[in-house]
Amino acid sequence: MQLFSNYLLDREEIKLKAYRLICHLYANKEIARHTDPDTRDDAIAKLEDRYFFREISRLLLEVAIAVRVLDDQMKNMEKSSKIRASYDAVMKEVNYRYQCMVFDRMDLRDVCNKIIHAQVVEPHIQESEDGEHEIDDYNWHGWSEAVERSGDKGIPKPEPIKWKYLTNNIRLGGKYRGKQWWNLLEVPTFVGAIGELLE
Repeated sequence: MQLFSNYLLDREEIKLKAYRLICHLYANKEIARHTDPDTRDDAIAKLEDRYFFREISRLLLEVAIAVRVLDDQMKNMEKSSKIRASYDAVMKEVNYRYQCMVFDRMDLRDVCNKIIHAQVVEPHIQESEDGEHEIDDYNWHGWSEAVERSGDKGIPKPEPIKWKYLTNNIRLGGKYRGKQWWNLLEVPTFVGAIGELLE
């Protein structure tokens, strides 16, 4: 049996977790679009209400920890190592191309540190009344049918449904040396950075 002296990191597993993280966020809007915003009594909405925050917290933290451990392992290699040189070159490119925080420029390592040390993790919610909810389709169909049958073009058009869904941003907050800090993580950019770093 071969024994190892440090953590073995499965890059494919890290990328898969990053992919699952972004899938949860993207799916939220679609689930919200098909769910009655007043009751959320649909079976799929109930599943999301039960598991969503647990899943994204776990995935976000696991990805950030794994990338930080990987970065530590690479930095502990000899500078002359071809593996480290290759990693450093890719990380430099990732840090240049991907700005994961909306208002703050920081390296991917620092982004992972913020995720790991955050005491507040709040996905951002957005309200929509753009007529794209599934109920809007039914309302418009009913309205057009009523106008067609009655011939009364004065029937008021239906008001768009107000519904909420998560944006792709997560607000992170914590304290460092007694001072409060806040950052806004753009999850798709973070996932893209992870994907490129581990390719």
